Amino acid sequence: MATHTTKHFPFFVIILMSLFIAAIGVGCGGGGGSAPPPPPAIEDAQGLFTTNGDGSAAFKNPDIDKALTDIKGMVYGDLPNQKFIFFDIGTNVLYEGTITAVTPDVAGTATVYSDGVMVANNVVVSGTVVPASSIDLTFAGSGDFVGGSIKGSFSTAYNNVATYTRIRSFLASEWRSPIAGSVKMAINGMKTSDVRVNTDSSYLYSSRIAGSTIVCEHSGNLTSNLPKNIYPLAGEQISDTLDCTIATTPTDSSTFYKGFASVVAVDATGSGTEMWYATTNGTNSIFAILTR
Repeated sequence: MATHTTKHFPFFVIILMSLFIAAIGVGCGGGGGSAPPPPPAIEDAQGLFTTNGDGSAAFKNPDIDKALTDIKGMVYGDLPNQKFIFFDIGTNVLYEGTITAVTPDVAGTATVYSDGVMVANNVVVSGTVVPASSIDLTFAGSGDFVGGSIKGSFSTAYNNVATYTRIRSFLASEWRSPIAGSVKMAINGMKTSDVRVNTDSSYLYSSRIAGSTIVCEHSGNLTSNLPKNIYPLAGEQISDTLDCTIATTPTDSSTFYKGFASVVAVDATGSGTEMWYATTNGTNSIFAILTR
């Protein structure tokens, strides 16, 4: 019996060693074909967008059907909390909301403002985006809001770094809206506005009725020196008259105005010459195209 065991023991060791080597090969990823596939690519909707004759947009409710012919759009932030504002001066319509996914199918929610007043919230947003090229969004009906859409083209001005040089202003060169009717908000008759930006990142926004002492003012802070041409805005209403926002001065920070600005044109010195400005507070919207 002892002689039999001695004769077969080497074969038993060889078998064990073979199994051990095979196990090591599997554990080290042998074969190369068993690695999990890479995750699907995530697209990005960030950018500045315009129609300018090469896009289209619409807004509808039971009584109004508006064609938005000159949409300006700003999209910025990280998914799943990417913020956007699209507005049209000619029709006083603004869409503001959050994009939660881009695959490249877009998913998100929006609040809709018409004539400076919120008309629908929690609106479902769908659509598609081609990064650094185009965006196509559809806004589903909600309540009295029948629906809307936006189709715009990417502006390469988005790739300019946000700097104080472009946006900073002084009393003699404030950002202004010299064209009557280019300021859009809840109060009919607001015709002119200006934004003063200080070196400490604070700003003061004022809108007024031409030839009147009625003024709507907001103060706040902006963030600059971002890698792209977006200036996040956050501030509060400081006027307390009914003529300004049909409400008294807000005390809850959730009602403060928030939004974006972007300097879309500059001169030879690098100083900005055209600014998009848009803010909302869940009740009213204020936006303008400003120059200096």
